[in-house]
Formats: sequence, C-alpha cells, structure tokens
Amino acid sequence: MTSNNPFYELSPDIKSLLNVETFRENVSTTDFVEKISTGVIEQMKEIGGNTAAFDPKPFIRTFEGVIEELHQLKIRLQEQCNELESSTRTAEKEYRQNVGDLHGAFADVYRSYDSLEGRIGEVGKTAIRIGEQLETIDKERSKASESRDIIEYFMEFQDGSSERLDSLVQGGEEGQLKAAIVARRLNAVAKEVDNDARARIAIEKFCESFEKEILEEFNKAYAEREPHHMAHCAKVLSEFNGGASCVQIYVNQHEFFMSNMAMEDAEQVRESEDNANLSDPNLPPPEVDTSLVKLYDDIRITVRKEAKIISDVFPQPATVMQVLLQRIFAQSIQNHIELLLSRSEKCSDLAYLRTLASTHAETKRLIENLKFYCDKELLLKDAADINGLVTTASPDETLDRCMDDLFVPYIEGDRYLKKEEESLRKLFGNIVSQFLNAMQQRKIISARNQSVLTRTLNQISSTSGIIMSPSASSPLLSDTANAQSSADQFGRDRKNSNVVFVDENGFCLLASDAILRILNIHAEAIIRCVELEDAQESLDSLKKMFSMLIDFIGQKYLDIAMDEMLEILNNKKDQPDLSSFSVIKSSVDTMQLVQKHFELAILPLVTSAPSIHRDILATKNTFMAKLERKINDLLQKSIEGIMHWLGEILTRQKKNDFRPKDEEVALMSIGTQPCMQSIEFVTKVFRSASSALQGKNFEAFLRHIGNGFHSMLLEHFKKFYVTPAGGLLVTKDVAKYQELIKMFKIPALDERFEMLRQLGNIFVVKPEILKSILSEGYLARLDPSLLYPYLERRTDFKSAKLDRLLGISMDDTIEHAEAATGSQRKNDPKAKTQRRSLFVNDNEVLRDIMRNYSSNRDFFSAFNLS
Repeated sequence: MTSNNPFYELSPDIKSLLNVETFRENVSTTDFVEKISTGVIEQMKEIGGNTAAFDPKPFIRTFEGVIEELHQLKIRLQEQCNELESSTRTAEKEYRQNVGDLHGAFADVYRSYDSLEGRIGEVGKTAIRIGEQLETIDKERSKASESRDIIEYFMEFQDGSSERLDSLVQGGEEGQLKAAIVARRLNAVAKEVDNDARARIAIEKFCESFEKEILEEFNKAYAEREPHHMAHCAKVLSEFNGGASCVQIYVNQHEFFMSNMAMEDAEQVRESEDNANLSDPNLPPPEVDTSLVKLYDDIRITVRKEAKIISDVFPQPATVMQVLLQRIFAQSIQNHIELLLSRSEKCSDLAYLRTLASTHAETKRLIENLKFYCDKELLLKDAADINGLVTTASPDETLDRCMDDLFVPYIEGDRYLKKEEESLRKLFGNIVSQFLNAMQQRKIISARNQSVLTRTLNQISSTSGIIMSPSASSPLLSDTANAQSSADQFGRDRKNSNVVFVDENGFCLLASDAILRILNIHAEAIIRCVELEDAQESLDSLKKMFSMLIDFIGQKYLDIAMDEMLEILNNKKDQPDLSSFSVIKSSVDTMQLVQKHFELAILPLVTSAPSIHRDILATKNTFMAKLERKINDLLQKSIEGIMHWLGEILTRQKKNDFRPKDEEVALMSIGTQPCMQSIEFVTKVFRSASSALQGKNFEAFLRHIGNGFHSMLLEHFKKFYVTPAGGLLVTKDVAKYQELIKMFKIPALDERFEMLRQLGNIFVVKPEILKSILSEGYLARLDPSLLYPYLERRTDFKSAKLDRLLGISMDDTIEHAEAATGSQRKNDPKAKTQRRSLFVNDNEVLRDIMRNYSSNRDFFSAFNLS
C-alpha cells in the first residue's frame, strides 16, 4: 500500500460520514457502503475516464482506510464511555451519602413532631377539663339562680300572691314561654313539699288557669287559621306539660273526624252495589269498594295538607302525626273495613276473600302514599319523648304497625288459608259435581263405579253444601221410565249450564270452559295468596292449593271419566264406544291447560324456592304421567274394540256376495254391504280420532288401524268364491277401501292397499292373461305359491286348470315348506313352519312393514303362514 498516493487518501465526503452523528440513529449497512463506493467511483472516473478497466484496488484501499477510521472512532467512544461510567459511579456514591444524611434529619424531625404532638395533647386535655369545669360551674350558677327564682316564686305563693308570675304571663310570647317553664318547676316543687298545702293549692290553681288560658288561645288561633299563634301556644304547652292536651285538642277537633262521624251508620245508609258480583266466580273480581276508595282519597288529601301544618305548628311533628294517623286508622279505616268484611262474609266465602284481598291491596297503596307525604326530613325535628305521649317511632313505623294491626286478625296463622281452601273446595266442587251428577244419570254405569261417584259426590257436598242430583243417592235406574226421567232431567240441566257437554255418543264430560273456569279460580286464589301472605307462607300455601287443584281435576274428574270409559270398553261386545276419543281429547286438553297454568301462574313464584319448586313439580309430573298411562290404555282398548268390530262387520259378508246374478251386479254397483259399513265405521273412527289426537300420535294410531284392517282384508278375500262378475264387485270393494285409506295420508298404508288392489285384479282378468298380470307390479315380486289361496277362490280355477297354467300346486308348496323346516322340527318339537311372507325382501317399503309386523300373529294368519 502506497500511502503517499493521493488517490488513496479518503475524500472529505467520506470522512464526513465517519463520525458519531452518522451512527446515532438506525443506519443501513447497504446505504453506508453505497455512499463510500460512490465517492471512489467518482475519483476513478476523474483519473482514468469511462474507458479504463475496472481496478478493485481503490475500493480495497478506501475501505481499509474507512475501517481504520472506524476503529479509531470506536476507541475514542470507548474512552468516553469509561469516563462517563466513572463519573456516574462517583455521582451515585455522593447521592447515596446525601440520602442517608437526609434520612437521619427526617427522623429527628419526626421525633420532634411526636414530642410536640404529645405536649399539645396534654394541653388540650387540660383545656377540656377546664372547659368542663367552667361549664359545670356555669350550670350550677344557673341552677342556683333559677332555684333562687323558684324559691322566691314559691314564697310568694305561700303569701297568697302571684303578681310576679302573672305579670310574666302578660309579658307577651316570651313571657308566656318563661312562665310555662317556671310554672312547670313550681308544680314539681309543690308535689315534693308536703308541709305547705296552701302554696301547693295556689300553684295547682295557677297551673290549671294557665293551661286553660293557653288552650283557649290555641283553639282561637286554630279556628281563625293562624298557624303562627298556634305554633307559639303549642310550644308554650310543650314546655309546660309536654303539649299532650294541645295535641289531643288538635286531633279531636279536626274536621276530618267531624265529617266522618256518620261512617259508623254506613250499613244502614248504603248497601254497596259492588257486592252484586263478588260471589260470582265466573266474573272477574270487582274493583275496590267505592266507599273505601272515597274514604282513602279523603285521608290522602287530609294527611297531605296536615303534614305541612303539623310541621310548622308543633315542636315534635312526628309525634303529632303519629297520633293523627293512629286515630285515622283506629276510628275510620278499621271500622269501615270491618263493615265491608262482615257484609261480604254474609254473601259467600269468595266475596269475603275478594273483599279482603282488594281492601288489603288498596290499604297498602294508601300506606305508601302516606309515607311519601310524611317526609321524615320534614317531620322528624325532634324524636324525644313528650310527656303524656309515649312514642319515639317515625311515621313510617307507625303506618306499618297500623297496617299490621288492621289485617292480623284476618290472616294470622292459617286463618286466611283455611278460608281460601274452603272457598276452593266449594267452587271446584260445584263444577265437578255437575259432571258427576251427569255421569250418574247414565244408565250404563256399573254398580261399582256408581258407588265411586256417589262417594266422591258425598265428599264434595259435605264441604261445599252442594245438593246432589236425585240419582246420586239412589240405586241405579232399573226401568225404562226412570231412565227416561233421568235423561230428561239431564237435558234440562244442560240447557241451564255450560259446564258439562255430551258428545255425539252420549258420554258426559266437563267442557273446556269449565276447566278454564277452574284454572281462573285457582289463579285468582294465587293472586290473593301472594297479596295477603308473606313470601315463605305464600309458597307453602301455593303448594297446598296446587295439590287441591290436581285432586279435583285429576282424581275427581279425569280419573273417573277414564275409568268409566275403560269399563265401558271392557264390557262392550258390539260396536265400540267412540266416546273414548272425547275422553282422550278432554284429558289431553286439560293436561295442556294445567301445564300452561303451571308455567304462567305457579312457576314464576316458586323458582326462588328450590324445595317448594321440586315438590310442586313432582306433583304435576305424577299427575301428567298417570294421565298419560291411562290415555295409552284407552287408546289400546279402543284399537282392540275397533279391530274387533271391523272383524264383526266383515263376517256379515254373505257366502254368495261375490257370485252374484247379473241383476244383482247392478244393484251392488256401489259396493257390498260389509264394505260400505266398514268404510262408514272407519270414517267415523277417523273423524273422532282426528279431533283427539295430533301429530305422531295420530299417525301411529292410523297405522295400527290401517295395518290391522289390511291384514283382515287379506284373510277375508280368501274365504269367498268369486265369479267373473263377482270379481268386479271385489275390485269395487277394494277400490273403496283404497280410497278410504288415502284419507289417512300415510304412504306406507297406500303401498299396502295398492298391493291389495293389484291382488283383487286376479279375480277379474281372464285365465289366458292371468300369467301376464302376475308378472307385473307387486304380484311379480311374489312367489306364485303364495297367491294360490286367492286363485283357488276363482270359480274357474279347476275348469281353466289355473294350477297347471301357472305351474303351481298346493301340494308342492306344502312339501317344499315341510322339507325346509324338517330339521328344525326334529330339534324343536314346538317349532312352527317358517314360510316366506307375501312381501319380498327387495322392496324397501315392504321390508319396513315386515319389520313392524314380524311378530304379529294376526298379520301372518291372513296368509295361513303360522
């Protein structure tokens, strides 16, 4: 490297980059190198021009110089850092030393302040003791001065003179106030000094005269509406004897009590029109009695007006307001409520309970209004006791106590709940007894159920005073005249009541309106319970009232109705009673109404009480589960009865119905008689069931009926010989059956009856085309041997040699079946021959039906397969 060559000296531009300022912020290495390289390239251009070959040495030498400069810069910076670190350590050491010195100084200051505070405290205690001593001395001096004055006044009364005190009384408001204080003290001294009767008598006489004079002034100011002078008189009397006489005069002469003196004779003056609807459970509870509303409005106006006057006039306004409120409640409100309750109790328990609840609610609203008017900040100027009036309670406490005193006699303990339960028994019993009476008037009721109904009616009538129907306490009607008489009586009862309805088959049930009426009565009772009882008591009462509701709706109505219907279905051998669907509908509707009632009226009140919630929920669920089991039993018995009756109808098919003469075909063009009767009966069943069942339940019921009827028809058509003309009747009957089943709107049943229609065609077609018919549709999927029982019913079976034509033989079928099951019979003597079903396994719909009926003996018996 030739250091003397100026070309290798770093240019000023490059040197300007090699300083600390360049590296203070984030520096890009690429930009830094590029700046240095740019300067080298410019120098090369000045020396060699653009055509010179590239020479790397200038770059190498330049960067070596840059690196050397950067190294020197690093050394200088490191030296500076070392110097700064040394200076920092020295400064930190000095700072710590200063902090330590200051800490010691502050500790000395704190100790000085503690010592000064202790000295100040001792001085303060001394000053307090001195102040207390001075205050005691001042009080003693004042007492001594007052005692001297009292002694002087007393000695004057001993001498028979009261001029000084009389002049004090005549000295204006301030003199009267001072005279009241002196007279009170003189009276107290006279009672303690027994050896001077003359002075005592004179003092008592003066006190009576003084009190009478001030009361007269108060009365005059009260009459002239002068609150300022009333306040002065009240203050004077308060200082004299507590002001009890002044308060009594103010309350006794209040215009409110003077104008309401006639309320005690209200029963003779007014028979309230509000009582007319109180006893009718079908009508909503009337509003609060208008006379009570008017009384409470007057009380609100009076208290709102008097609150300000009492606060301005009396030194202890809270006490005066308490006396006024107690007088209002004891004299006006209590008497009026007793009058309303005694009058309503003569009407009915419901009228009494409605009056009690409405009165309680209206009184509670009154209490809240009065609390607002009696503002504590306005009235509680002085909570001290007043001589003659024992009270330290606020107006709010007084009002709450008055409220309790009013209604405790009616709701204390279980008095209210017993009354409510008695009312519910009467109201529920009145509704349910009409159903029980109607049930007893049915001649078909068994003696066992008659006793159950009679016993239930007796229980209801013993608690509710209901008069049973004549048949309720007499033996079953045994002759036609008595039966007709009961029917006529029941018809007259129906016209006068919408509680009981009779379905088209003559079965008696409670109308939906009657159930709603029961639930409305129960909901109203719940509202009263919440209004009149506290939270815990109301929860226990809700539990008892809900159990009573379940007892009447469940045991005294639905259980009896369903048990009666089950008895009818078990004993009936002819056409089944479709009233079972009316019973099911009534049961389902009632369950839904009870559930909705539980959700709306019960659940919101018991969610905060887990134990009560659990018990009520268990009661409801037990009720629901029991009803569901009985509904299932009713449905099962109904299905059995329906299928039995369909079988009875099909047995009415005459032997020659399908071998008619030519003229008979025209007469039977609409279908055979058993066919029309079956369709009419199934249609009636469908309509009855559709009104009682819904959704999947309705579909499952129709499946049972449709599948069972299909199996019956398969067995039915194997019993009759069919001529070609009779085949037309078969197809007409099958077409009507198929049209009937389409009403069910169940695709699986439509498939079954479509197969039945195709099966019916084998009775119509000519022998020569029978083979082609059997090779189409559902019939093509069947083993021909399974069709043998139907083909054999054709009258031309032998003449047309259909077995040879189709290549089937019953003997061959039996031998084939016995060979297939021979080994099974050897192993199991009870084993039965297993044959193929009419439906083949490659059809999804048919496989589904096979699964549903694989254990149904009636289904297999239709094909002689079991």
